[in-house]
Amino acid sequence: MPSFKELVEWFIQPGVSRIFLICFIIYLLLLWAALIIWTTKDIISRTNNIILQIVSIILAVVLNIFGVLIYLAIRPSKTLIEKFFEDLEYEALSDSVIKEKKKNKKFKNKTK
Repeated sequence: MPSFKELVEWFIQPGVSRIFLICFIIYLLLLWAALIIWTTKDIISRTNNIILQIVSIILAVVLNIFGVLIYLAIRPSKTLIEKFFEDLEYEALSDSVIKEKKKNKKFKNKTK
């Protein structure tokens, strides 16, 4: 088994360290691109506000991981689809309450 000194010497050789450095830079660039794509898809699914969409994407592009963390703090909590179904549920509940009240009024009028 090689000693620690031998491992360090092997790692700092010009060819090996350059390969690791290039791989690390490529990894960071791919991570940056993935964060931009994810932020774009997520903000588009959460709001129709163009200004908020642009600001969120710029945060991800300029500030990288810190921008995504800021975006996570300011983004809307629900997607547009979740809001739609929540509104639909409230509407259905209010309709059923109104129908129940009308039904009770008719029943009270009949008993008088």
